[in-house]
Amino acid sequence: MTEYTHRYSITAADMDTHYRMVPGAALLYYQDCWARYMSCLHLAAFDVVKRNLMWVITEFNAWFEAEPALWSDEIDVTVWNSEISAMKLYADFRIHKNDGREVAHGYGCWTLLDTEAHRLTPNTELAPQIPVLPEMTAATHRKQAFSTEGTALQTFEHRVNPINLDFNGHVNNRTYLSIAMQSANEQFMRTHAIRSLTIRWQKETFLGDTLQCTLVEFPGDKDGSVCHYLHTIRRNGEQVAAQVYSEWEPQSVHSDVSEKAQRV
Repeated sequence: MTEYTHRYSITAADMDTHYRMVPGAALLYYQDCWARYMSCLHLAAFDVVKRNLMWVITEFNAWFEAEPALWSDEIDVTVWNSEISAMKLYADFRIHKNDGREVAHGYGCWTLLDTEAHRLTPNTELAPQIPVLPEMTAATHRKQAFSTEGTALQTFEHRVNPINLDFNGHVNNRTYLSIAMQSANEQFMRTHAIRSLTIRWQKETFLGDTLQCTLVEFPGDKDGSVCHYLHTIRRNGEQVAAQVYSEWEPQSVHSDVSEKAQRV
């Protein structure tokens, strides 16, 4: 098995007030689909934990098409592993509507953590069992540097609560994106659509930690049409736990959204 596809329906929990799929849903569907794929290879979380190993995602990149997936749409998520090195496994994805139109594409970077030593460890033992399709790479995996010449707009704090935790007792990686999105007001979300998203996870955080999020805006494109933002989230005001970079483009609500709203 070299590719894996699973079909999802956009539920109310995965849409915004305009019936569009929220950015965090792309991360959710990607991770779920990849976990299902790896379970078929007997390399999912519950498989590797028997070897005192744990999969850790360190980076996620997604590019979104202008026409979003809407509430009740059915989408197909396809994942495949496209590159592997001693320490990193890149798994790419495509999200399509059931009529074939693309919603988003991108990739994530995964590493193995030794749960006893609590250190990253080479994937040498598992590599022979992982199919890799380098010819199908969705985008370059070269790490891009974030600009440092932006304008700080706001800083706010979030206290980690039990709802934020995953089955490992760490803050769920989607929580960092949810925290970053708290800075977007309804007016902005109503008039803008996301075009790209990069998330980098650097440090684990735990119950009771205080996460301080600083939002920085960067100069837009020459025509002023695209907004660029970087959210830096620090653990207890010190170590950087995660960074979220996003690009947004002005967009009126799609006509399909209005039609769906009238039927609700």
